[in-house]
Amino acid sequence: MAAPGTRRSREPLQQAPRSSQARAAVAGSLARAPRAASGDILFFVHADSQPPSGARGAIATALAHGAIGGCFRLAFDSPHPLLRFYAFMSRINHGLFTYGDQGLFLLRSTYQRIGGYSELPLFEDVEILRRLRRAGRFVKLNAAMVTSARRFIRDGVARRELLSAGLVALYHLGVSPQRLERWYRPDKQGRE
Repeated sequence: MAAPGTRRSREPLQQAPRSSQARAAVAGSLARAPRAASGDILFFVHADSQPPSGARGAIATALAHGAIGGCFRLAFDSPHPLLRFYAFMSRINHGLFTYGDQGLFLLRSTYQRIGGYSELPLFEDVEILRRLRRAGRFVKLNAAMVTSARRFIRDGVARRELLSAGLVALYHLGVSPQRLERWYRPDKQGRE
């Protein structure tokens, strides 16, 4: 879904990564997608996520009221209790509880000013969100972006959450995304 005044890019953003090389291609797609889109508002949506109804209007309103950018709360397409807890925590508007699968939106001019997406093997969403939050008021809208629980169920919900939390903590402590990718995908098969 594209925000008002934009069109959906035909870039391979819609393909879930299946290997480290494909993961790198997705990171590059995030960086290239705004060049293919038209309009002043950019809305990045993961292929396995569904924006809430009324997302376009909510985004336009948030930006018109002075937000520099934002995202939605998270919900999963599974009633698993740990996923429900994780989704509940996504209501908190803090960098530790905000990720790309919540649907990042911002003005194109802001995207360009903060330098856009970096081509990283992991945490390109965390990295751009950090820069965006430093640039101004970041909002988290009340509606929920529903994302697939497939990866969590496949890998084990608790195991995936613990691994992700540990890697995010290490990233915030300064460990490079390249090193973290080796720990995240030691077989380089990129089970994303």
